[in-house]
Amino acid sequence: MAAEEHALRETLASGASRIFNVAEITHRVEQAAGDDVADYLFGHRSLNDSIFIKRPKDAAPPVRTGGGLTGSAEILENGKLKTITFDMTARVEKGDIATFLYVPFDIENIAGGGNSLDLSVVRGRAEALYELTGFRLNDEGRAIARDRRLIELIEELPSLDPFLLRDRLETDGIKAPEAYFEITEAEFQEIKKYILTKFRPITTRVVDPKSPKAAEVAEQFIMKLWEGKDLKYLSPITQVFRIDPDQASEIYYSWKGVSYYEFQYKRGQRTLLGFADWLHTKGATPSHYVKKAVQEELEAKVRQIANAFARHLKNSSEILRIYNQAYEDLFVRGGDARPFIEFLKDSSTLFWDIAASISAMNHGVAVWRQHTAKSTDGKLAVDDLTKLLALLDRVIV
Repeated sequence: MAAEEHALRETLASGASRIFNVAEITHRVEQAAGDDVADYLFGHRSLNDSIFIKRPKDAAPPVRTGGGLTGSAEILENGKLKTITFDMTARVEKGDIATFLYVPFDIENIAGGGNSLDLSVVRGRAEALYELTGFRLNDEGRAIARDRRLIELIEELPSLDPFLLRDRLETDGIKAPEAYFEITEAEFQEIKKYILTKFRPITTRVVDPKSPKAAEVAEQFIMKLWEGKDLKYLSPITQVFRIDPDQASEIYYSWKGVSYYEFQYKRGQRTLLGFADWLHTKGATPSHYVKKAVQEELEAKVRQIANAFARHLKNSSEILRIYNQAYEDLFVRGGDARPFIEFLKDSSTLFWDIAASISAMNHGVAVWRQHTAKSTDGKLAVDDLTKLLALLDRVIV
């Protein structure tokens, strides 16, 4: 976890979707409250001084897919698209992403060191959590149950995007202070509108358009699908798409999740390509002359990072291609439903996989922006560039 703590020190202010900095938000909440009683996320005080971190498990080795051994992606180089190839890996699934709980030694100096716990390790977890925070995971009581559920929901998410956090808690019926979700109401509603628009065509399968209340029923059905909890109400569509009733809730939420990442991918595509352009042009070179051996070492590291980034870019675009092709075949062209049924069946894995790729890319972009913010041409001194490339190599995984 030492490397993770070093990355944390560098990226706490990056707004990366892999980090939920409860401690920093708590500090701001306390300052705003002054002499008044502060409204915290957790009932147990020490949990409010913690940071949740998502990252791929180190023990999960890359496994080649059953398809081709290589893949390709288009990147922007010198203002032109260029196709590159790279090794393909297996899809990221739920168990491949670990959730760490990090508690700093000093709340006034969050990045100055602390202790951490891998929440995905079940054995001895309750005892370790108590030693780290003083929170008794197995105790009874409403407040304990609420905090326990909060931790579970954070673990069940593939990333820590503010939209996903807020939506997941709301759909679970947990009220939490808005200050802990760093997303504006306008942005939340914009994303929600996008996803509901993706849901709308499904109502043609279950709502009679000739009914005098067709519009009202369709709207109600869409909101039930958004919440994904009233499975009895949703049973007609569950049957139409041959969804296992025991998996229906997870599938509907995963469909929502893939739609969210489609929104995020489209919105951030220009920035992602800008970062790819920096990697594949002279932007990722030292601002001053260096010896040939140093230059070659830096170029090798840049290629390694560029290949990792391209793999995630290709993976994201491929998942969205699968989704949109199946979606359009059924809802736009009115054709075969089987591809969409297959998408729904695999939606949980696709949700975690695209989340892992987009989170890795966004984390890398956030770090890159931080370190090059004061550079007019994106170039850095060799020592600064070396540090940046080492960090990018750790976070774009």
